[in-house]
Order: sequence, then structure tokens, then C-alpha cells
Amino acid sequence: MAIKQRFAQPLRHALHRHLFSLRGRLLLGVVVIWTLLSLILLALGWQSGTLLVEESNRVHLRYEADLIRNDITNEIEQRLEVLERLAGQLRDPSPGSLSRGNHDPVLAMFEGLVVVDAENTVVDDWPMIAGRIGRDVSHRSYARFMRNIQRPHVSEPFVGDVSGRLLVMMLVPRHDEQGRYAGFLGGLVELDRSELFTGFNRLRLGDEGHVVIATASGQLIYHPEQRQGLPTLDDVVQDPWMDLALDGWEGEASGKLHGGSAALTAYRQIWPADWILGLYLPLNQVYSPLADVMERIALRAWWVLGLLLPVMAALIWLALRPLTRLAHQIKDLGHGRRRSLQIATRMHELRRVIDVFNEVEQDRARTMEDLQKRKAFLKGILAASPQGMFVTDTQGRLTFVNRTLKQLLGIRPPVHLPTWAKRIHEEDREPLVAAWQACLLRQKDLVRQFRYHGKDGELYWLDVHANAIRVDGEIIGLVGIVRDITQRQHEDILLRWEAEHDPLTGLLNRRGFQRRLEEAFAAWEKAGTPSALLIFDLDHFKTVNDTGGHALGDSMLQQVAAAMGAETRNSDHAARQGGDEFAILLPGCEFPQAMRIAESLRARIAAKGLEQNGQTWRVTVSIGVASFQQADQSINDVTGRADAASYAAKSQGRNSVVGG
Repeated sequence: MAIKQRFAQPLRHALHRHLFSLRGRLLLGVVVIWTLLSLILLALGWQSGTLLVEESNRVHLRYEADLIRNDITNEIEQRLEVLERLAGQLRDPSPGSLSRGNHDPVLAMFEGLVVVDAENTVVDDWPMIAGRIGRDVSHRSYARFMRNIQRPHVSEPFVGDVSGRLLVMMLVPRHDEQGRYAGFLGGLVELDRSELFTGFNRLRLGDEGHVVIATASGQLIYHPEQRQGLPTLDDVVQDPWMDLALDGWEGEASGKLHGGSAALTAYRQIWPADWILGLYLPLNQVYSPLADVMERIALRAWWVLGLLLPVMAALIWLALRPLTRLAHQIKDLGHGRRRSLQIATRMHELRRVIDVFNEVEQDRARTMEDLQKRKAFLKGILAASPQGMFVTDTQGRLTFVNRTLKQLLGIRPPVHLPTWAKRIHEEDREPLVAAWQACLLRQKDLVRQFRYHGKDGELYWLDVHANAIRVDGEIIGLVGIVRDITQRQHEDILLRWEAEHDPLTGLLNRRGFQRRLEEAFAAWEKAGTPSALLIFDLDHFKTVNDTGGHALGDSMLQQVAAAMGAETRNSDHAARQGGDEFAILLPGCEFPQAMRIAESLRARIAAKGLEQNGQTWRVTVSIGVASFQQADQSINDVTGRADAASYAAKSQGRNSVVGG
């Protein structure tokens, strides 16, 4: 097994080298062009052949449809003529009248005869079947038709009451000597035995072509695979052209079989019986001979290609020998074994390539020498900088960091992006990596502030400014500066907190609460997110503050703030708007729940007290509750309702909750 693998690997390399060489690509081009030409010729031949084959099959289908239609029409007309002659001989029929005559020629056309009087009662049949004479057939549609129309008629398919077989009855009216309607004579035709529907399997329609006969009402009379029961036409035919045929249309078209496959179709009307004849010839059967011919042509084309390939390979090999020598010399040039290309050739184009390549190689050598000098100069400048400096390649890999940045980040180049990105704070990692990659791909500058875990686990706030380095308009990497802004960031956070919070209670101040109220109202307008607002101040707080002193008043305010924190969620916003005025914003809270929270808060504050000099001091609150409504145009609407509800609570005696 090891020996097999040892020989298989070089074989794969050699195959890959030859397949993707210029010689291999030229040979592949010959194969592709030959294949395209063959496919184009085959496609044109197929298109022309399909038109010819389809038209010839349409002519054949038209001929067969006319032949079958004329044959069935003649058969029906003959049977109706025979029935009319026999009806003229039956002036006063009675049971047994039919059996006394010689009706063998009639039985060759029908499976039975029935005589019905003017009251739609069977008076005679032949051959005689027990239970048929005396039966009332007035419920049959053909009986009503004969009584009202009184002309030759072919009935819809039906199941015989006595025989239980699927039948069609051909009927002619009977008249007495005075010319009055005396009933009708009917000839019974069994659909699964009648000579009317035999011989269709001998038609020249191939293995899958077939005939369908149906009534104008959509009842199926004949189908080669459906002979039992009374199926509808929709059970075996799903062709839109059949709908036109049911309305009296005749002609040929491209339709569909029941399974959805395409077919050539022809429709004819059998007027004496009010039937429709449909012929179906599947297209896969029509195109099968043509497909066989096209397959043989394609095989011959591939044989010709196989004979041409060795000749083309030899010609290409001879034409590309100078290029092979050129490749070897370029390889030696890259390894430093030669200083220029020297190939004797009379091919003008190749001679030009060699001269240009030698010129480019000389320029490249001078450029590389200059680049090394510039690179050393740049590294010296970056290393001496007191700020963190870095350089990356086009993949975002850190290829150089100066001493300051090494000490700050605790990394040594080269470092790939996924490696040092692991130490970025998880909340900042994904946005920073995306911005870093966008800077490289879109050649944009990068300015970001992010949190970074140092080598000892400490968390830094870093400010990075990176610029894309371009040479002749093409980006070759990034160069950037990194500054430690941890102390400044902490100071900014503290200033932002103090700007929006009350220093005594730690609750939001009016400014901070106003911003969060506006954000909640914007969410209500955009997505219908419900929110509720509680506004209240302290009852009798002036007495506590004036009598007990400001220190007691401050303690009372802090106790109320603690009660608010106990009754609210982390996502709620509690605020001291000034003095003894408080408010709570409950995002995502419906009005009934807000009323329950307000009542619980009222009870908690009323139950708490402060001891001072042997005296217990208490305060109560009058809370107004409101929620966002569809008619609100701004936050002033909801705050107005909450304020009004708070005043109403005070006017009702204080220490209560009122909804607005």
C-alpha cells in the first residue's frame, strides 16, 4: 500500500502539471471548440428534425383521426337506420314480438333490443332477460329526451338496472298509425364488448399512442386503460384543448396526457352520437427515432475528435518548445543562477517577450535594493516613536510593532488577526474585526476605540488610528497608532453618569429621565411597544423637612428611592425630578400591571418610617398612572395625564393611586 501511494503522488503531480500547462490548455481548447461545434450542429439538426418529424406526425394523426371518425360515424348511422326499419315493423308490440322475427343481423350490431311504450314502460326485449319487461324507465334521461324530442338519439353511458353492465343505448322513436308518439325502440351497446370500440389497438399510433372517446357532457366512453365503471373525462385526460373540443372544436394541437407529459393531439366530432374523439401521440415517442439518429451522429463526432487529438498534440508540442526553454531559464533566474534570459529563436513575439522580461528584471533588482533601504529607514522611525506603532500586511497580520506597543499589548510579531483579536473585549471584538477587514478590503482608514485585555488580564481602553498604505493606487497594508485612553475613558463615563443622575438618591435626574421617556415613546410610535408612567410627590414632606431638619429630609428621600428600587425591574427607569417629585417609567408594561405596581409602591412607602429623637416620621405618596395611547402626539400628552392623575389623588385625600 505504501509503495502504491509513493508512485501515485508523483503521477498526480505530473498529470496536474501537464493538464494545466499551455499545451494542455490548447488541447483542451481544441476539445471545447470541437464539442461546441458538434453541439451547435446537433442542436440545429435536432431543431430541424423535430419540426419535420412533428409535422409529419401531425399529418399522420390527422389522417387517423378522420379515418376513425368516419368509421364510427358510419357504424352509428347504420345502426340507427336498422333500428328505424325495425321500428316501422313494430306497430303494436307485445311481449315476445321481437323474438318472433329473424333479428340475427340486428344482434350483430347490438347486444340487445328494448321496446318502450309512450308511458316509458318496457313492453318487450330481445333476447329476453327476466325482470326487464314491465320496468319503468322514465327516470332515464334518454326516455325523457325521446318523449320530448322524438328523433334518433344516442344516450349517455349508464349502468343497466337488470344486466349491471356499462351500456349506451341507440334509440329511434315509434309512432302509431295516426302518427302519434308510441314510444321508442332502443338498441343496447355494451361498451366493453361492442365492435364499435374494437380494433383501436391496431392503429399506427406506436406503443404509447391511444384513442379516447367521450360524450359532449364529459362522460368517458372508451379509454384503453379504463373500461370499468363510469369514470369522468377528468380522470384520464387533462388537456385544455379537450375543453374546446367539448364545445364543438375540431383540429390538431400540442396538448398534455393525464400524467402531464407533452403529446400531439387531434380532436374530431362524431355528430350522430354527440361524441368527441381524441387521439394522443406522446412527444417522447415522436422524437424517439430522431434521438437515436442524433446519438449515432454524436458518437461519430467523438470518434473523429479522438483521431484528431494526437495530430493536434504533436503540432502544439512543436510550436511550444521555445516556451519550455523560456520557463526553465526564468526558473534559473529566480534562483539566482543567471542574470538574464538568453534564448535563440526566430519567433518575433517570443523575442520581444524575452527583451521586455530582461528589462523588467533589471528594474526589479534596482527597486528591491531601494525598497530594502526604505524599509530599514521606516522601521527605525517607528521603533523610536513614544506611541504604540504597528504595520500590517494585506491580510491584516501584524508584521511590525514598536517597543511601546509590545509592552502595552504583550504581543510579538508576526501575529495573525484571529490570534490577537481573542484578547479584545467580547462586546467590541466583532465590530472591530469587521472594521479592520473593511479597512483592508475597501481601502478605508480605521478610527476605533475598544477594550483590550492585557497580558496580565487587566482591561485597557485603546484608541487606534490606522491608514491604508497605497503604492501606485494599490493597498499593500496598514500603518497605525495605538494610544492608551483608559484613564480618560473612566473620567468620561463618570461625567456622563453624573450628568444624568441625582447625587443624593442615585436615581435618574430630570434630564436623564426625559431622554429615556423620549426613547420609550419612539419605540411606541415605531413598533407599538407599550409603556406606563408613574408620577408622584411626597405627602406632608415639607413638615418632615422643616421640623425634622434637612438631614432627616434627605434620609426620607433616600428611603423612598430604596422603595422604588425594590418595586421595579432592572429594565425600569426610576427618577427624582427635583425636590420631592419622583417618576417611574415602566417599558413593556400594560396599564393594569402598572396600577398594581403603583399600589404596591404606595403601600411600601406608607409602611416605612424613620426614627429620630424618639419620634417616628412617615410620609405617603399620591401616585398618578398613565400609559401611551394612540392619540398621543408627544411625551407631553402622557406626562400631562399622569400629572393630572397625581393631582386627583391628592384631592381625594392623598395616599392613593389614580389612573389617567
